[in-house]
Amino acid sequence: MTYSSIIYLPEVLEHILHFLSIDKSLYTTLYVSRLWYRCGAPILWRRIELKGREVEDRTRLERFLKIVPGGGRKPVYSSKLTHLKITRYPSLSNKKIKGIVHTFPNIIHLNFEGSTDDRFGKTLKLIAKSYPNLEYLNISTLHGFKSESDIGLSAIANSCHKLEYLNISIRKEFSEISICNVICSCPRLQQLDLSYCKITDITIEEIARSCPNLKYLNLGGCYIIRKEAIDQLISLNPNINIVNFVDTITPPDLIGVVINHLTQNNVASRQILAQSLLDLSMRDNLQWYSDPGLARSIVRSNDTVVIFEDLCADH
Repeated sequence: MTYSSIIYLPEVLEHILHFLSIDKSLYTTLYVSRLWYRCGAPILWRRIELKGREVEDRTRLERFLKIVPGGGRKPVYSSKLTHLKITRYPSLSNKKIKGIVHTFPNIIHLNFEGSTDDRFGKTLKLIAKSYPNLEYLNISTLHGFKSESDIGLSAIANSCHKLEYLNISIRKEFSEISICNVICSCPRLQQLDLSYCKITDITIEEIARSCPNLKYLNLGGCYIIRKEAIDQLISLNPNINIVNFVDTITPPDLIGVVINHLTQNNVASRQILAQSLLDLSMRDNLQWYSDPGLARSIVRSNDTVVIFEDLCADH
């Protein structure tokens, strides 16, 4: 009995190189032969991860950005790129992002964590228009911008209905209306990071209505949300993992003291305010958190969070 079989070498080689890409050992194989290069280069281009924090990583990142044209000739394998990650690189200009969008048309996983600025609205609108099949989007920033425009997030809500992961943490320029719109428009969401965004119970209610598949929700720094809204969300979606949520209560007596200080700013009101804060600080399990950049202090206990602006700084 004779056996005959046909082995298509490039196909077998592609499977082998795929495993090498998982181990991050693929790059050196490109120099073996022309056949290895033709099979390996497209795989290598599918996923690019670059970081701007370390010197060596920054050098590779800047080399990559040099190949991003402003509308000229595209790299041979530009259409193969589906996953792009450029993080912690504040020098990533909107012009370069526009070049990326025009050069790589098939991206479905986009991570610009800590690499965008306050003029990002129109560029995000371009991203939404160019990548309607986005499944992963991280545009979290290192600083909260004061821009009033959230046209970019509105464009995401209108175009990118396949999102499964969205991180817009510290994006304080986005209004709650636009955040709710994107939540309503993306029912496939499984992971959502809204830490330090300007949201209330309204957003939590929208999540409960629109995101039955949500598995992870980050609410760090969202101090306005009530525990009742969270309990309602969990009752509708018991499989959700909510992290960094703090149930906050401000003591009514302290609110009255602060109001009195604002209306009657004198020695007596300052003494009463100082004594009230001192009494609060003597409670069990209490910690102080300070943020010099915001000129405020946060007093936190098991059941209390008080944010006290530095009202006496000029006295």
